[in-house]
Amino acid sequence: MRIRWMLPVTQLVLSGILLWPLRYGYYLQIRNALHARWPTMVEGRRLYFNVAAPGDATKDSALSYAHLHLDVPALLNIPVVLIGLARRETVPYAFLGECWRALTWPVAGIVFWWIAGRGIEALVASRSRLISPSLNWVEAITGLLVSAGMGALLIGLAVDPSVRSESIYPWRLEVPAGLLWFVLGIVLVVARLVQWQIRRRPRLEARPQSAQI
Repeated sequence: MRIRWMLPVTQLVLSGILLWPLRYGYYLQIRNALHARWPTMVEGRRLYFNVAAPGDATKDSALSYAHLHLDVPALLNIPVVLIGLARRETVPYAFLGECWRALTWPVAGIVFWWIAGRGIEALVASRSRLISPSLNWVEAITGLLVSAGMGALLIGLAVDPSVRSESIYPWRLEVPAGLLWFVLGIVLVVARLVQWQIRRRPRLEARPQSAQI
């Protein structure tokens, strides 16, 4: 399987594995969302949450476990914040924001993972002076925007305490996610520039021959 397909498929499978233990909570939220849309056809169900009391190690551990299963699928696809999917108004009624983002960001992130996979393939092929796959400037600009956005996030987390405190997700998890996508964005830009140089080289080599003729 090519890298461009392997990356999005892998992150989807991993996200599905992480979300599977929370499937009953998703069932209730989907049911409530349908009830809000068709109240006479679908029965609503109540959601109950046990808030961990300070010092209760068992509940604290369970809460951390649930957050980890919700945070990782979303953070693996953190570039989707660039298209506005982190806004509260994108979350449907009856859904928790963390649950909705963990469910939808891996789907929206397929595009970013696919483009990143093409960039890796292109950079590897360029070592043999091959242009495969051929990247376009839209993909290069996407990589530039992703790397710039992740770079800004990492700098903000490093120098501004308010960014860490106001982050949707734990900043200690945002750092590796931001670093991963900063590198993948740079790979896309570099791969496109290398392909441009490979295309340009034959023309440069042909100019002296034309002058002699």
